[in-house]
Amino acid sequence: MMKTLKKFNFDDESKLYVASAGQTHIPFSENDGVPFAEYEKPAMPEHPLAPLELTNEAKALGYAVPSQRQHFLPGLTAEMLDWFWANMEKGYYLWAPGSHKRFNWIRSPYEYGFEDSVHIIVETTDPALPAFGGEGVQIHRLHLDDFYPFTTALKHVICEGVFNAAGELVDSTVHEWEDVPGGIVHITATVTNTKATMPPQFVLDILKENPDAKLVPNWATEHEDYEASQWPVFLPKLYELWKDHPDPSQNVKCNLEVCLGEDGKYHYVDM
Repeated sequence: MMKTLKKFNFDDESKLYVASAGQTHIPFSENDGVPFAEYEKPAMPEHPLAPLELTNEAKALGYAVPSQRQHFLPGLTAEMLDWFWANMEKGYYLWAPGSHKRFNWIRSPYEYGFEDSVHIIVETTDPALPAFGGEGVQIHRLHLDDFYPFTTALKHVICEGVFNAAGELVDSTVHEWEDVPGGIVHITATVTNTKATMPPQFVLDILKENPDAKLVPNWATEHEDYEASQWPVFLPKLYELWKDHPDPSQNVKCNLEVCLGEDGKYHYVDM
């Protein structure tokens, strides 16, 4: 993964360009009532995948897995999905039409490297529900050797997480996938830290404004199936448009293939 130093030296940091998904309604939390696209729940893999199991270390840390789902996604390749995670600004609003309200890189993969990138999002899990995340949730890409919590993995993996003000990981989302005939198989799993001493800041902000707010996490809805259903719709076309684009700062190359190291932990092959 290519890394560079900042080439801008503005006195006002707000003038720095931040790659984003484009124009949208602001305030983000008031962009409600937008209908979702019609979709079909993705099929299960022809041969069900073995459920992911937490390592003993993860269990000792208080991690739990409230949700994990499996999908077969036709017409996709692992290379396409690898590319997507480093270039999310190009397709974020297509990933869950009507649901996704905001996307910005805080630390872009091109500038900081994939494992140290951070983005901010706002989304809804149902058109009738308020935006989940208030004005923004910071999503951190996590180093696998520190945060990957499972005993096994498919060939490609991303682990993302949300931290609280105490620096504790509150929860993480793990996606993993690999090529099969006709497409890819995919798992998405939610990991929660039952020992976290406080919720993340965006939850505190929402509850401060409305102590009676009912927060419904994405994994407790059909949101993960909705997102997965849209990858076969837009990603092959989007990837085809971009795959030969010559500027590496605009078309970020990314290989999220993993291997099990001698230390017993998973690592990216190319990072």
